[in-house]
Amino acid sequence: MSKYMRAVLIGVVVGFLVAFGLGALYAATGIRGSNMPTLSGLGAFAITTYLLANLAGNRSGPSATADQRAKALAAQPPAGKALLYLYREGFVAKLAGMNVSIDGRVVAQLKSPRFTCITVAPGTHRIAAGLGGLAGPQNKSSELSVEIAPDSVVALRMTMQMGMLQGSVAIAPQTDLAPVLRTLAGMTMISPDIAEI
Repeated sequence: MSKYMRAVLIGVVVGFLVAFGLGALYAATGIRGSNMPTLSGLGAFAITTYLLANLAGNRSGPSATADQRAKALAAQPPAGKALLYLYREGFVAKLAGMNVSIDGRVVAQLKSPRFTCITVAPGTHRIAAGLGGLAGPQNKSSELSVEIAPDSVVALRMTMQMGMLQGSVAIAPQTDLAPVLRTLAGMTMISPDIAEI
């Protein structure tokens, strides 16, 4: 079944229940000839379908194990490699999964507030982030090239920014690691799809 078809079917059920429920309530109170139950049902259908279609791109990424989380928060990169923290904050579109990729390979999907940690080889890496589902085309994705030194720890903060007509993903390098680690300590860590790049 198409990921959007599920949203439509649930929307139909919700719309029918709202229209039927209001129709029964109006009949019980003696109100006749009102289009309100039908219009309310159509509105409930449209809103439910739209919201669920925006979330249709979500996937369930496994939470990291306690061991993975402890190692990540220790901020000790393997010799000759680097650690890259990717974390998402903010209220805007917090339930819509943000697909994060490094050098064209999807490494995790983050809802807000969540983070992941990946071991990367030194060099220049291209980080991209964008929402999935129907929310994707409604928002601009973002891309950033980052130069990563050996034995370093790099943190990138991702947020959604509201625009007049279209939202956008913002990726911001964080220079002070101590407050980032304090923030991450209060977040759920998502196990990356790829442990090392």
